[in-house]
Amino acid sequence: MSLLMEAYRQIKLEAVWADAIRVNALKADEDKNKTLILVRNSTSGVGDYGSNQFNTYEGSVQIQIFLSLNASFDLEEKLIALMNALNQGGWQINEVKPAIPDPDTKQLTATINISRTKEAL
Repeated sequence: MSLLMEAYRQIKLEAVWADAIRVNALKADEDKNKTLILVRNSTSGVGDYGSNQFNTYEGSVQIQIFLSLNASFDLEEKLIALMNALNQGGWQINEVKPAIPDPDTKQLTATINISRTKEAL
């Protein structure tokens, strides 16, 4: 299974507070009164060379949270819980960008970048 789909499955299990979780793209007519999570690939690469062959594959996944305009929960609390669950699931938390208003939707939008390495053999 791809790292993207592994991340999606774990986020779906943990982020029960989100109204919808999408992979790769949001729908053009998404409701701003729903909390949405967008999961997509960020970067990838290979490593741990030996005998002219790479032995590991590392993929990074970007998670964007679009907070509902009517949200009544503490986003930071939910983000911390999600990052803890991802970390316990074997993901490395690489970067967390603070929630800022999206210029188009006016929704608060937070971004988390995570990565995982798997054997390539």
